[in-house]
Amino acid sequence: MRKIIKAAGVLAAAGILLTSALPAATADTVDSTISGGALAATTSGAALSGVLLNGTDQAATGTSSSPWSISDTRGTGAAWALSVTATVPTSAAGTVETTARTIPIGNLTITPGTITAGTGADAAAGVSAPVLAMSGSAQVLVSSAGTNKGTYALTPSYSLAVPASTYRSNYFGAVGSTALLPYVSTLTYTIS
Repeated sequence: MRKIIKAAGVLAAAGILLTSALPAATADTVDSTISGGALAATTSGAALSGVLLNGTDQAATGTSSSPWSISDTRGTGAAWALSVTATVPTSAAGTVETTARTIPIGNLTITPGTITAGTGADAAAGVSAPVLAMSGSAQVLVSSAGTNKGTYALTPSYSLAVPASTYRSNYFGAVGSTALLPYVSTLTYTIS
């Protein structure tokens, strides 16, 4: 019995030593405020191919001069839309031909192409980007119904349908000059 009492005394002494040697437990917190960023788009225009009138309907085509990006860093998962308006494709009045020439605005189309989600972005599956004929009124070109946070890349292509009855571009400069004023349309993009 003495062995048991002696062993119990040794264990009790060891427990007291261990208890007094351990530091008291403390609780700390770690916190971080995460703020939302902005909704932004980077776009670019294009120089379309030239067209030599030949009596048939043709098309001037091209791709964006640099890739576009749409970035939703708001952190809300709210829907967003990139809208576009365009001006009528016009060859400005020249020095010899003093009347501006136009092609119908609806003849200019944009094909947004493949939407690629950037690193860490939500999948691009929820992003809609149909082929769109231009208009002087705002139209949605690329949109998300929500849950598309992060950055997305695309490289749109453009097409301008040139009817067989189209006037050539106007000349500018001195009489006899071969410099032409291209048909130009200004596209304005708004993201919201």
